[in-house]
Amino acid sequence: MRYAQALKSVGDAEVVDALLPVLLQTLDDDVGRLDAAFEVRQLAAARAVLHGLKGVLPMFCSDELARQIVELEVLSKAGEVQAACTQWPALRAHLLLLREEVRVIIEKAV
Repeated sequence: MRYAQALKSVGDAEVVDALLPVLLQTLDDDVGRLDAAFEVRQLAAARAVLHGLKGVLPMFCSDELARQIVELEVLSKAGEVQAACTQWPALRAHLLLLREEVRVIIEKAV
C-alpha cells in the first residue's frame, strides 16, 4: 500500500483515510467476483471487474500491481482464456496482500 502516493494524489489525509474502508470493501468484493469469473472462465465478467480496479488501484498500489491488472485485462479482452486463468492466481495473491495492508492501516487508525 502506498499511502504517501495516495496522499499526494488526493492531497488530504482525511480523504485518503475515508477512502480506505471503501478500498477494503472493493478489494473484498472484486476478488470474489474475479474468483467466480475465472472459475467458470467468463472473461467478459473478469474484464469488467479488472477495468474498474485499473481505474481505482493505481493511486494506492505499486506500479507492478497496476501493470499486472492491465496485463490480465488485456488477456481477457483478447479472449486468452488459458493465459488469463493462469495469471489470475498471482494477481489474486497481490490483491489479497494489498487488502491486508489496507486492513492493518485502518486498524492502526482506530
